[in-house]
Amino acid sequence: MRRLIFGTAITGAWFALALTPDPVAAHALGQVFTLPVPLTLYLGAAGAAVAASFVVAVVIVRPPGPQPRYRVRPVVARTARRTSLVFQVVGLVWWLGAIVAGFSVDPISALPAVLFWVGIWVGLPIIAVLIGNPWPSLSPFRTLFGLAERLVRLTGFDRLDLGASYPGVLGRWPAVALLGAAIWAELILPDRTTPSTIGWVLSGYTVITLVGMLVFGKVAWLRNVEVFEVLLGWFGRVGPIGRRVLDPAVCTDCGDECDPERCVDCPECSAAAEPGQRRVELRPWFSGLTEVRRAGWSDAALITLALAGVSFDGFSETGAWGAVMSPSLDFLFPIIGAGSAVLLVLSVGLAGMWLTFLAAFSLAARLTRAMHDPDRQVAPLGATAGAYAATLLPIAGGYLVAHYLTLLIQGIAWLPSLLVDPLITVAPPLDWIPISVVWYLSVGAIVVGHIAAVVLAHRLALREAPRRPALAGLPLVILMVAYTVFSLWIIAQPITIEPTGGPAAFLAR
Repeated sequence: MRRLIFGTAITGAWFALALTPDPVAAHALGQVFTLPVPLTLYLGAAGAAVAASFVVAVVIVRPPGPQPRYRVRPVVARTARRTSLVFQVVGLVWWLGAIVAGFSVDPISALPAVLFWVGIWVGLPIIAVLIGNPWPSLSPFRTLFGLAERLVRLTGFDRLDLGASYPGVLGRWPAVALLGAAIWAELILPDRTTPSTIGWVLSGYTVITLVGMLVFGKVAWLRNVEVFEVLLGWFGRVGPIGRRVLDPAVCTDCGDECDPERCVDCPECSAAAEPGQRRVELRPWFSGLTEVRRAGWSDAALITLALAGVSFDGFSETGAWGAVMSPSLDFLFPIIGAGSAVLLVLSVGLAGMWLTFLAAFSLAARLTRAMHDPDRQVAPLGATAGAYAATLLPIAGGYLVAHYLTLLIQGIAWLPSLLVDPLITVAPPLDWIPISVVWYLSVGAIVVGHIAAVVLAHRLALREAPRRPALAGLPLVILMVAYTVFSLWIIAQPITIEPTGGPAAFLAR
C-alpha cells in the first residue's frame, strides 16, 4: 500500500506541478505569480492525476488483511512516564498560559491569539497529520482531571466522576457542535483575537470539559464530546506514529467490545491506559486509517465539517465569494445593520459549505452502499458513511498543510519575541522561504492527499464489496476529483487577488 500511494502520488503530483512552474501566493507570504498555462488546464491536469490514481489502484491494490502488522516498538514504562510527564507539563502550561495571558496582557497584544489560534488550533492538526497525534499527552483536561483523581483516591474514594451514563444516541454529535462553534469563532466571531475574548473562551471550554468529565466520566466525555480529542484522534490516524493499547482489561473500560488488537489511536482506550500500558507503533503514512471499524453519521459530519471549515477559510478570500457577498450585504444592510449583516452572511456561507459537502458525501455514500454486493449482508448506511468518511482525512490533512503550514512556521518564529515583548505587532518575514517551494508543497500536499484518499477508499471497497469494488468506489472517486479541482482552484485565486498573509493578517480577519 505504501509503495502504491507514494508511487501514484509522486506521478500525479509531478504531472500537476509540471503545468504550474510559476507559483502563486501562500497563506503567510505576500508574493504573487502568474500561471503560465490556462487555469482550466492546470485544474484539469490535477483532476486527471487523481482519477488516474484510481485506475492504478484498481489494478494494483489487493484486499487488506484481517489484521495489519507494523513495526510495533514497546516503550519502557519509565521512559513512557517521563515523556508523558514532559508533555503534560508543556500542554498544561501552554493552555493555562494562554488563559492567563488573555486576562493580563495589553488588549493590542497578539500573544494569546498566537498561543491558541496558531499554536493549538492550527499547529496541532498539522503535527497530527505529519507526525502523529500528541493531544493524549498534551491535553490539559486529562492532566487536571488525573490530578484530581489522585487527590480523591488519597481520601479513600475509588473514583471522581459521578458515574452518569452518557446517552449513546448522541454519538459524537456534541463534538460536531463544538467543532462548528470553534470554526465559527475562528473565522467569523468579532474580536476573536482580542486577548480577553480568548481568555473567556478557553476558560469556559475548560469548565465545560471538566464538568462533563466529572458527570459522565473521563472515557465517555473524551471519546464523544471533547473536540480536540476527537478531531486530533482522527487526524492522528494519518500520521506515521500511533499508540496501541494491548491490555484487554483497559479496553473493556470503553464498553464497546473493543478488539484489543485494534485499539489504535482510540480515545477511549488511550484515556483508560496508563503510559506504561501503551506501545508506540511506527507505520506508513495513511495506513492508520485502514483500521477504522466503528464510525457513524456523527463521524462523517465531523470530518466533512473539518474539511468545509478550512475550505471556507480559503474560499472566503476569493473574488467568487466577494461576488456572492456584496449583493447580499447590500440587501441586508438597511434591514439589520452592517455588523449583523456581515455576521449573518458569513455564518450562512460557512453552514452552506458544510451542508453542501455533507450532502454530496452522503449521496456518494448512499450510491456506494447501493453498489455493494446484493447477496452480502450490507451494513447500515450510517456505518458505511462513517467508514468511508475516514478516507477523506488525507484530503483534509493535505489542505491543512497547503493552507496553514507557512502560517504555523511564521507563528513559531514570532512566538519567542512575543514572550519577551507581548506588544510586538509585526510578525517576522518569511522571505527566506522561496515562494516556489511553498507553492509546490501546497499543490503536492493536496494532490498526494487526494490520491491517498482514492487508494484508501478502494481498499475499503475491496473489503466491503469484494465482488465489484471498482463500481462501489466510483461515486467517492468522482467526489474526490471534484474536490481536487475545487481546492486547487481556491489556492490559485491569489493569481488575481493580492493576499495579506502572515499570522497578523490571519488573526486580524
